Amino acid sequence: MCGICGLIICENKKFHFNEILSMASSLRHRGPDDEGYIAISTPSRTVTSLSGNDSQITLPHIEHFEQEADVYLAHRRLSILDLSSAGHQPMSYDDENLWVVYNGELYNHEKLRDELRGFGHQFRTRTDTEVLLAAYGQWGEACLDRFDGMWAFVLYDKRRNVLFGSRDRFGVKPLYIFRKNDSFAFASEIKAFYGLSEFKRAVNEDAVFDYLAFGCERWEDGSTFFKEVKEIPASGAFRFDLEKRQFHFFSYYTLPYNDGSHWESFDEKKADEHIEKVRDLLFRSVRHHLVSDVPVGSCLSGGIDSSALVGIMAAVLDNEVLEQVGSRPKAFTACYDDPQIDESGWAQSVAEKSGADWYRVYPQKDELIRDLNELVYVQDVPFGSTSIYAQYRVMKLARESGVTVLLDGQGSDELFTGYVPYYPPFFMEMIKHGAWRTIVQEWAGLSNSPAGRKGVVGGCCKNIINTLLSAGKLRKIILEHYNPLMGYVASSFRARQYERSLERNLISRPERSSLSRMLYRLMTGSLQNLLRYEDRNSMRFQIESRTPFADDRQLIEAVFSMPSVYKIHNGRSKWLLREATKPVLPERVYHRTDKIGFETPEYQWLLPHSETFKRIILDYTGDYIDGAKIRRSWDKLLKCQPATGITSLWRLVNMALWLKMIR
Repeated sequence: MCGICGLIICENKKFHFNEILSMASSLRHRGPDDEGYIAISTPSRTVTSLSGNDSQITLPHIEHFEQEADVYLAHRRLSILDLSSAGHQPMSYDDENLWVVYNGELYNHEKLRDELRGFGHQFRTRTDTEVLLAAYGQWGEACLDRFDGMWAFVLYDKRRNVLFGSRDRFGVKPLYIFRKNDSFAFASEIKAFYGLSEFKRAVNEDAVFDYLAFGCERWEDGSTFFKEVKEIPASGAFRFDLEKRQFHFFSYYTLPYNDGSHWESFDEKKADEHIEKVRDLLFRSVRHHLVSDVPVGSCLSGGIDSSALVGIMAAVLDNEVLEQVGSRPKAFTACYDDPQIDESGWAQSVAEKSGADWYRVYPQKDELIRDLNELVYVQDVPFGSTSIYAQYRVMKLARESGVTVLLDGQGSDELFTGYVPYYPPFFMEMIKHGAWRTIVQEWAGLSNSPAGRKGVVGGCCKNIINTLLSAGKLRKIILEHYNPLMGYVASSFRARQYERSLERNLISRPERSSLSRMLYRLMTGSLQNLLRYEDRNSMRFQIESRTPFADDRQLIEAVFSMPSVYKIHNGRSKWLLREATKPVLPERVYHRTDKIGFETPEYQWLLPHSETFKRIILDYTGDYIDGAKIRRSWDKLLKCQPATGITSLWRLVNMALWLKMIR
């Protein structure tokens, strides 16, 4: 995994190196093993390779570069495949007509390499970076259709005099752009733009309100918390014509799925076929994700997702020797003293069955306070809850234990139906198609689920009411009952933002009329928040995080083609995953019915420091929060927070800390 960035300036001239060097330096945590630059003069199409202080090959140093150039690309390398200096980036190909800065892994790079050799391509490294360049040289922009994995890259095509950039299908690897006047920049993280003279850190007030009011952290149009920064969406690509200075964005992939328009009753023979297919694809995927030249381990929460990954890793090691994994898997768990949220008992069962080396960390409230400012900086933008800190500590533990690549179960809840809110759309889909026999069976099976009958009925009623009510009436209900923070938002800010935000974030949301449609919406939407947390936390500690459930196209497309009745069965969530991985799961984990969801003792962590947080909120959120009401009703706000789970208080705290950081 790596950090990439680049800068286009308005004219070809001698350019002081400070800005591109600052961008690359801010990404050093993503790639401490190597550093590289190229400077391009687009009128003459001249490319000059340059080095930095961490470069592993000998080139002229960027601080001594005095020629004219108008495009600069930079790369920070975390060495994973082919640890030699041959993997240095920016990497060239085709007699230096193609150059790339690349962050990610192509899990099918060996297959592509063999195919490309058949077309006459020759390779001098074992890296997937060189395969990416050769694939573009062979197929042009259509190479994206052939890649399986996670990636963000920007490529310079000298013959066409264009930059071509892309992000993977499901948004595992990040890519942001900054455009102002005639300048253009891109980077793996927003903080890389801080060193640009034209970047003023202007806050996007629409995003601030959406976050405070509704907890929104991403927007389909690529908006971010900064006015001038856009996120390249998942499955997004762009072409920047360097002669005309024209930017063109396009989407290259849409996930096909069974939309639930036709009902299929449960069939035992088809179920066996689906289970076998998922098992084969999942074992193949995990094996591909273990390819590395550095040590590999896995997160282990105790849930079915990570338990399946560790179990499959152990099964793979029963049949072959993988030096990068060792004789048994290494597994990493966050534990708590509170039994309501601690999952270490489940994780222990997995560790014992798989024979894993089991590493544990116990995050404490004082440690959170100690690390909070850094965590906010690491994450770049406001985030959902303190569970991100637990993940941060797991990544730190893995690094301290000598692991560089870490598998994680992110994406499984969106792929295999792991959330309680999936149940109402599932029942609504059955009602719509008159599948009464299945309804009776699933109603009886709810004792096997984390969703109670009361919650399912309530969820169905809510969905029906949302469909029947007019937008105006729904606005009124939400205005009065939806969000405890709404009353603390400054009235002038609220007046400017409320109608727009409601329309954008609630009224326009797709109807939850079927399980498949809801799965699709989360897989292509909110999952990207979770992947962003994972990317920032892992990269902070020079860990390459790999997510088989979120980046394997063949697995994801196969599961999304399967009817809903095989995803929840007899009340059991993740039925396909349970059955496919049953041989490698402890029996108690296979039968597990509760859903904790990587919770932290958020309220207990925040409460002892509430007065400190109140001062920070009052000092830094004055444009957005009613300070008088915070002073007057602070105790009331604290008392209305849930004792377990996610608090709205966190959004106030996080927003204040973020505003403090960027100012």
